Amino acid sequence: MAKFVLFLGVLFGATAVVAGAMEHAVRGMIVSDVSGADAMVAGDELSDPAPNAEVAKRLSQYETGVKYHMYHGLALIGLGVVMAISARGQVLGFVAALSLVLGVALFSGTLYLISALGMTQLTMIVPVGGSIMILGWILFLITVLLFEPLVDREDLE
Repeated sequence: MAKFVLFLGVLFGATAVVAGAMEHAVRGMIVSDVSGADAMVAGDELSDPAPNAEVAKRLSQYETGVKYHMYHGLALIGLGVVMAISARGQVLGFVAALSLVLGVALFSGTLYLISALGMTQLTMIVPVGGSIMILGWILFLITVLLFEPLVDREDLE
């Protein structure tokens, strides 16, 4: 189970980097959706200020989704390490991992859809995803509290 959680963490890290790299394309989608323009003005860069408040808001939502996506990928890696070196808490750690995965899918995934495609009708899903992520962190904490090393210190000497 620990290896699978580590795999999920690395997968989330990689997909968060991909999502961040796609920000330029998403910016174009947002600008064209908000302004009705077919394409971005030549020379627009990611560092350029957003042309209006709606674009800035949607870009901020996208960036928040990417951040939480990455943070939870790193958390899954940490959880996988704890599970790999602990004699206890394997099942609870796995449930924590599933909670984090589901929470990120709902939280970040919904933010991606809202920001890139303007699907504001999905807004109420974001706090549900956040709540499931909080549950995942609580289960992660309990997994850490159950931690018992696989190897005793005396065995290493």
